[in-house]
Amino acid sequence: MTQDRRTEILEHAADLFAERGVGATTVREIGERAGVFSGSLYHYFGSKNAIVAELLGAYMSDIQQRFTAAVEAARSPRETIDNLIAETLAVVDDHPRPTAIYQQDRRYLRDHGLLEAIDGPSREMRTLWLRAIEDGVADGTFRDDVPAETFYRAVRDALWASRHWPNRDAYTRAEFTAQMSQIFLGGYLR
Repeated sequence: MTQDRRTEILEHAADLFAERGVGATTVREIGERAGVFSGSLYHYFGSKNAIVAELLGAYMSDIQQRFTAAVEAARSPRETIDNLIAETLAVVDDHPRPTAIYQQDRRYLRDHGLLEAIDGPSREMRTLWLRAIEDGVADGTFRDDVPAETFYRAVRDALWASRHWPNRDAYTRAEFTAQMSQIFLGGYLR
């Protein structure tokens, strides 16, 4: 029963954080939304920041698992990038609230020491992308006149920002993934 209640609280808190921002959300509001007295909330979590940390920790763990599997399943740099594009869009779709929190509240997260726990996994994900890009440049799959870091950042930023695009819901995940792969890789292939 306690685990179910914790999960409920996490879900309601995630909704509030994504809607209003972490800094603007109070423990009282989380308790009200979850149907728990704010004082009782501390029975489940030590603080509001503990809730944020748990949400983002689970989020980053899922991203790590997905990205690692995507890389392991690929047989070429091109397939690796296609897989990473697909998994990034899947994460955006499957985890809209933690995605919003991570993107919209970076200053709060940084100021409260909440980014430190996810910076390591985030750097690991960056390394997976860059290794695939550099391998593709080395084997002639990708152009060598665009720096790997530039290509990576352009793809990464566009994919994560696409959750705000007004026409995103007009396409299935597979259709949208194919479009993103074509846009980015079509121009980057040799």
